[in-house]
Amino acid sequence: MASALDLMSATESFLPISPTSSFSFSFVAPVTMLTLPLFAVAALPVVVAQANTTFLAEVVSALSGAGLTSIASIALNVNSTAVGQSVLANISNGTPHLLFAPTNQALQAISLTDNNTLADTLAYHVVPGNFSSSVPTYPNTTLGRTLLTDGNFVQLEGGNKAQVVAWATRADKKIHVLNQKNDSTVVNSTSVGNLTIWIIDHVLQIPQDFSTTVLADNLSLTGVDTVLKSVQTPFFNSTTNSTGNITLFDAFTSAFHGFTFFAPNASAIQTVQSQLQALNTSEAQNLIYNHLLNGTTVYSPNLASQSFTTAAGETLSFIINSTGQFITDKATNITAKIVQPDVLLPNGVVHVIDRVLFDTNIDASAASSAVASATSAATASQSSQTAPIGFSQTSGLASPTNTSNHALPAFGMNWSVLVVAIGVVFGAVVTVV
Repeated sequence: MASALDLMSATESFLPISPTSSFSFSFVAPVTMLTLPLFAVAALPVVVAQANTTFLAEVVSALSGAGLTSIASIALNVNSTAVGQSVLANISNGTPHLLFAPTNQALQAISLTDNNTLADTLAYHVVPGNFSSSVPTYPNTTLGRTLLTDGNFVQLEGGNKAQVVAWATRADKKIHVLNQKNDSTVVNSTSVGNLTIWIIDHVLQIPQDFSTTVLADNLSLTGVDTVLKSVQTPFFNSTTNSTGNITLFDAFTSAFHGFTFFAPNASAIQTVQSQLQALNTSEAQNLIYNHLLNGTTVYSPNLASQSFTTAAGETLSFIINSTGQFITDKATNITAKIVQPDVLLPNGVVHVIDRVLFDTNIDASAASSAVASATSAATASQSSQTAPIGFSQTSGLASPTNTSNHALPAFGMNWSVLVVAIGVVFGAVVTVV
């Protein structure tokens, strides 16, 4: 089977995924009463030379002029990190940005002691671009590429892509940020200059590795881990300059840099359990490969009305409409619905489907050609992503109105919430005492 999936670039190697324990937070900052003086902005030039301090001063001035008297005493010294400096320079460069800003209550669940981790977490809350008119109804989603590029948390193809964040309007008519243990809901919104601020009720969790994610209760993927652990795949390890067999479960967790896996849910696997047990090793391998796009991370909007070649060389086609997205295996004509799209990983994406695409065919030549194209695309220069991913394919599904029509409460004078949210950004350079 080496000809079918020993296809990863020779530059790929095993990279460890950062342990999830790095996101075990506890609140350490007390709340005090204070005013936010304008002279605090004076510290900015020594921190971020490229940051537009005039813009940052305007933000602080607007907050102070609104009569702000309380704020969490937050000293987020992310200005001491390269990531923090880059985030501040980005949001003040005059172009539109979207900030997902956790509320005071949400921030009480996190620790503020590790500046590097905190800076990466902040970077994951900032999306360059204007996204106000792109909020489709779930299971259709909007995805934006954040400022998070740290290789400890992002191992996508090409080595230079930023991680994405996904959101959609749920049945409650509210905007939900997806892939959290509990959805993070947008509860308020406002804007300051080029910065649109969506206040959210949970801190966004940076995507975790496959082994952690696939076992999450909300995915209903019981059984798929067992199948993946039973299937071996050849993988080139550039560290040892050798090719060996590892399980697909391990490959998805820590080896592949860029993949798209259509994971049948527990019900789908149970339906064909007896057929699965009857497969020989090669057939089981081919079956899983026909649920996998190798070497490329394809989010749901970019699947729309297109065809892709699997890691076994077979063809998958996709359609999208107001009820969701559907995948068809051309060889068997089996169609499944994507019931949970865009489950984000550090090194790829999973789309949960409601039926097993029972195709054990293989075309090694087509598989090799597909991954060669994916590798070429991944190594091409990456331009900054400042629009919804795949928006040209899904623009007809997006709401034509802005976020104020999506059950977002009027921002009014609830300034204490905004101050804490802005403190996540400006705490790096405006230390309040």
